[in-house]
Amino acid sequence: MSVSWTADQQKAIDSYGRGVTVSAAAGSGKTAVLIERIIRLLTDKEKKIPADRLLAVTFTIDAAAQMRDKLNAAFEKKLREDPENVWVLRQQDLVQLARISTIDSFCFDMVKENQHFED
Repeated sequence: MSVSWTADQQKAIDSYGRGVTVSAAAGSGKTAVLIERIIRLLTDKEKKIPADRLLAVTFTIDAAAQMRDKLNAAFEKKLREDPENVWVLRQQDLVQLARISTIDSFCFDMVKENQHFED
């Protein structure tokens, strides 16, 4: 089944070499666009982007969980299409270490990891 993306959605999916922010109304396909962008980047054997380096930040715990679930499903689909693809198999394992979280959780972790105490 082929998805028909709008021009703006396709631009977000195809953008490479910089971060992208996808902002739109509820139910407009933001998560689908981000998953398509992420899966294309992480399964590209030429770019060799390690999946454990992924940072995806959203506003709600449910949205972060949904994004992780959809990303795992997208990897499963890629592996059904090409079960011998070692790169995708490795990426599927590495994506479990990716930072997919809420913005407040991400900020809290950054503060915890970077606070320095002086005696």
